[in-house]
Amino acid sequence: MGKLLSNIPDSVALPAGFLLLPIGTILLPLLPELGVPLTLLATRFLGRKFQWARRFNTWVDNKWSNIRTRFKGGRRADHPKLVKWILGTLFIVTTWQVLGLGLTFLLASYFDLDVELLFSTADEDLAAIRALPAWSSAATILISFLPLLLATLLAYRIFLKKNIKSLFTSRDAYSYKRTWIGFASLALISIAFGSFDLILNWDSYTFSFKASAFLPYLLIAFTLLPIQTTAEELFFRGWIQRWLDNGKKKQWSISILSGAIFSLPHLANPEVAGNELFFPIISYGATGFMLAWVTYRDKSLELAIGAHFANNLLAALFISSQDSALPSVSLLTVPEVPWGPAALVSVIMVPIFIWLTGKWNARLTA
Repeated sequence: MGKLLSNIPDSVALPAGFLLLPIGTILLPLLPELGVPLTLLATRFLGRKFQWARRFNTWVDNKWSNIRTRFKGGRRADHPKLVKWILGTLFIVTTWQVLGLGLTFLLASYFDLDVELLFSTADEDLAAIRALPAWSSAATILISFLPLLLATLLAYRIFLKKNIKSLFTSRDAYSYKRTWIGFASLALISIAFGSFDLILNWDSYTFSFKASAFLPYLLIAFTLLPIQTTAEELFFRGWIQRWLDNGKKKQWSISILSGAIFSLPHLANPEVAGNELFFPIISYGATGFMLAWVTYRDKSLELAIGAHFANNLLAALFISSQDSALPSVSLLTVPEVPWGPAALVSVIMVPIFIWLTGKWNARLTA
C-alpha cells in the first residue's frame, strides 16, 4: 500500500489530499468507518509538503506500532498479552452475567420474589422491594457476584497462567492486617463525615431500625457482602488495573482510568436513576480513584478489599437511602442520595484515606 501511494505524483496527491481532508473530517462523527481512512489517506498525501501532516502521520504510526506490540505481547515481562486479556475479560463478563443471573433467578424462585422488581428503578417497585424481607432480597442480589469472583480467579490462572496469590498481593503472603487497615481507615473517615452530616441535617434522616429484620440480615452482611466487594476489587483493581499498569503509564493516569471504569456500571444503580450523571460519576469515580491509587502504591488489593467492604457494610447497616441498589436494614435512612454533597465528600476523602493508610502501613512495616 505504501509503495502504491508513493507512485502517485505530487501534482495528483496534493490536490487529492486537500479534497479528501475536509470530507474525511466531516464524516468522522457520522461514518467513522469511512471518515477515518479518508482522513488518514489525506494526511499521507499532504505530508509530502506540510510539516504538520508529517507530524500527525508520525503520531499515527507510533500509535499503530504500540497496538501491534500489545497484540504480540505486553510492554513489560509480566504484562499480559492483549489477546489473552481480551479473551479473559470476555470469559469473566459472560460467566458473571450468565451464571450470576441464573443464581439470582434460582434464589428468587426459592424466596418467591419477583425478579423484575429487583432490577427496576421505578419508585413503586423500589417501595415494593422495601416491603419484602431485606435479607432475602439482598441475598438474591449479592449471590450474583459469586460467579464474578470465581471467573476472575479462573481467568487469571487459565488465560494469564499466573499464581492466584499474585492477583491479591505482590508480597510473600496475603496480609489480613492490611485489609483491616483499609476497613478501619474508610470506616473512621465515613463515620466522621456521616456524624457531621447527621448533626447538620437531622431532619433528613428517619430512624428505621427493626431488630427482627436486623439479626438475619447480619448473616448476609458478613457472608455474601464480602464476596460482592472482593469480587469487584478482583475485577476492577485486579484484572482491569493489571492491564492498565503497563509499565509506562503514571500512577495518576492509571488511577483516573480505573476510577472512571469503576464508575460506569454503578451509574445503572437505582439511586442514580433520574439524576444528572455528573455528580454520581464524580462520587463513584473518586472512590475508584482512591482504591486504585493505594492498590498501585502498595502493589496489593489488601487495603482496597477492606475499604470496599467497610463502605458497603456501613451503607447496609447504618445509613442508607430508600432508593439504594442493595436492600438494607440500616439504622437510619434518607429519602435519596444527595449527590452534590456526596460527590464533594468522596473527593475530600481521597487524600485523607491515602494519607491515613500510608501512615498505618508504615507502622506495620516498621
